[in-house]
Amino acid sequence: MSSGLGTWLIGAPNSVHIGASGVIFGYFGFLLLRGYFERSVVAIGFSLLVAFFYGSIIWGVLPNQPGISWEGHLFGFIGGILAARLLAKPQRQS
Repeated sequence: MSSGLGTWLIGAPNSVHIGASGVIFGYFGFLLLRGYFERSVVAIGFSLLVAFFYGSIIWGVLPNQPGISWEGHLFGFIGGILAARLLAKPQRQS
């Protein structure tokens, strides 16, 4: 939802704003920062694997090609970060 809303609010005219890339970047942001918010060994390990194998797609959130909707990528990524924060399991006090 954040990808579509953000693109609708600030999307550049005469750009291509179709496709599922906002969802892909949202999932990437979620997986990348889930380990940071959950702070479990498994989640951190998985976040490191995602960063190693797919970390180079982070450059897609910046405007680098005319006519390509980087806004959808950026707001999808932000939405994934928010989802990781909101869905993180609360830490137990010892």
